[in-house]
Amino acid sequence: MSPGATHRTGAEIYPSGRVVIPTSSLKSLIATAFDLPFSQISGAEEWIGKEQFDVLAKAPEDSKPYDVRHTWFRLEDPRLRQMLQSLLMDRFQLKVHRETKTGRVYLLIKSGKTIPLKPSAVPLAPASEGFGSIGEAGDTWVLANTTMRELANFVGDFYLNCPVLDQTSLPGAYDYRWKMLLTNPDQPDPQLGRREELMQFIRVMGLKLIPSTGSIETLVIDHAEQPSEN
Repeated sequence: MSPGATHRTGAEIYPSGRVVIPTSSLKSLIATAFDLPFSQISGAEEWIGKEQFDVLAKAPEDSKPYDVRHTWFRLEDPRLRQMLQSLLMDRFQLKVHRETKTGRVYLLIKSGKTIPLKPSAVPLAPASEGFGSIGEAGDTWVLANTTMRELANFVGDFYLNCPVLDQTSLPGAYDYRWKMLLTNPDQPDPQLGRREELMQFIRVMGLKLIPSTGSIETLVIDHAEQPSEN
């Protein structure tokens, strides 16, 4: 593990359990290791969210191949998440505790309209090279090889800052492209414009978000130190 110099470029996961995560803050690594968004992590000093590190980790040999499916901050295989938790506790002397509170959540459900999603051409299997991806490409929103759980996590992690629970009952991974409306040039907050476009993207996919109340798991950082030498 060493300090990084540029912004995070995403994780690389291999069937053998090798995990490469370049240029990530400790808070990003904690989010990945504990499968939680930033909004559900609190405590510790400012450097945890600023200083960047590179991680190269090798999981123990296992008779069962590791699941390589992942998104920017989420790993599907719980064994790999446990490995990262152990690494952070060892190298950063990380100590955390969990708390549960009741708060706002959203439910991702079918809207009752036609679902235009197409099953992904990439097999949804543990050993596949699938990388769930959602985002803008020019003037188009793209859903690529993405499960509904991954879509719910993306919306909650990056736009709503609260948990979004998948209740669509749609299995597998999907592809979809939608050419969005032009953002209003008078919009004072560009981020708000992208959020509105994402909400419309969800609607045209035959889905909708409804507010609700539920239990929210949070992680409190009690202690962390600068990492030990390799």
